[in-house]
Amino acid sequence: MKLGNAAKAILFCVIAVLLYRHLYKVLSWKDTGGDYRSAMDTFYSLEENVVDVAFLGSSHCYSSIITAELWEQYGMAAYNLSISGQDMASSYYCMKELLKTQKPAVICLEMYYSSLEGYQVKGNLYRNLLGYRFSDNFAKAVDSIAEDAEKRDILLKWPIIHTRYAELTERDFRPEPEMRLYMGWEQGFSWMDGLGELPVYAGEESWRIPEETEQWLTEIIALAREADVELCFFLAPFWADEWTQMQYRYAEGIADANGVPFLNMIALQEELQLDTARDFSDTGHTNSYGAQKVTKYMGEYLTSHYGLKDRRGESQYRLWDENLAMWKRQLQNQELKETVDLKLYLDRISRLDGYTAILVTRGQYLAGDVESLSENLANLGIGEAFFRTEGAWVLESGTLRYEGARESCFYHMGINHSDIVIREDGEQIHVIIDRQEYKRADQGIDIVLYDQVLGKVVDTVGFGAAGDNYTCVR
Repeated sequence: MKLGNAAKAILFCVIAVLLYRHLYKVLSWKDTGGDYRSAMDTFYSLEENVVDVAFLGSSHCYSSIITAELWEQYGMAAYNLSISGQDMASSYYCMKELLKTQKPAVICLEMYYSSLEGYQVKGNLYRNLLGYRFSDNFAKAVDSIAEDAEKRDILLKWPIIHTRYAELTERDFRPEPEMRLYMGWEQGFSWMDGLGELPVYAGEESWRIPEETEQWLTEIIALAREADVELCFFLAPFWADEWTQMQYRYAEGIADANGVPFLNMIALQEELQLDTARDFSDTGHTNSYGAQKVTKYMGEYLTSHYGLKDRRGESQYRLWDENLAMWKRQLQNQELKETVDLKLYLDRISRLDGYTAILVTRGQYLAGDVESLSENLANLGIGEAFFRTEGAWVLESGTLRYEGARESCFYHMGINHSDIVIREDGEQIHVIIDRQEYKRADQGIDIVLYDQVLGKVVDTVGFGAAGDNYTCVR
């Protein structure tokens, strides 16, 4: 049967649309919070009216609020729709997008950008605009925020994203669990030494914020009133000079005049029990240790002021349960990364579920009390062969799956979408996972830990044999 011209045209359009949708999904901008994670993508997957507390703001917001802990401690259905560099204009349109499908009891706006205006980094402009679905709100956001010369390209999206073909990775085709479960908060455990005490402005004088920023702040307050949603302003702790803090004092005056609470966590640092030697990744952001303290304070404040429901156990909140389980694994992985004692490390991995651990001995690898070490190894199913020659051992969830001496060592396995190869080349044993080799100690014991749930290597550590002791090498 021959198709008529009209039918051919329709068929062509259908194929073109399907092809475009597939290509767009691959090439789309997948980064609002860093490392291929998009709070907008996950947001659009939510059922309607499940968010009771929404957070908006820039990286200062997503680095300081851990929604998984709000869920665990209070049963709070919170979602963090903050995006890198989100200024007040972007917060306004993001809030409008949120209110299309959600009716939170309170929206918490982080106020770092109340002293700033516009975008200093082009990537942040894209992060804040390209994640929207096509709609009238998206068009208005582009018209308000983007420069005239780039409005058309951002509206069409394709002129910007098509160039990503050269940087595509497997994650563009197959999202990792941390991407799928991303709820707008960013875990990170590195810390900055020497930050010192955060200065606190104690004066009464204020300094006016940029006029356009003030207008958008006023629009946000009006939008909340129109939607009958409570607002709560908060300023995440960071190092700010006196002039900047005077601007925040001005923003606080706007909040006071409109009956909106303003939680200045720079001034609350003692109450938060912040440790500036441990709780900050840089001068501008808390790490996850600091975020736990900020989150605890916010959780108690929100619970006591807004009569929020405990949603734990309700079927439509499975995403929050999964997000918490992921956070627990991230905390567990970090505990291992901070473990520098070999026997303690072996004890901890013997009790892990859902992990693959690879132990490799190299050179003169024995040191110290061999008898006590054998007890730790026995808990992993590793026997006396460990002490006779170099070799490799593979454990899954604490159960021994493979052991081999160096001379005959070869093992291959697939986990999730990862490929693991252990082999010797006549000189040493190589551990290769997804074409990347992992090695730490030249003389000692190497341990590579693969998280089967997160689908990636989460720790690589060596314990170098030096006399009577093992020295941790990372």
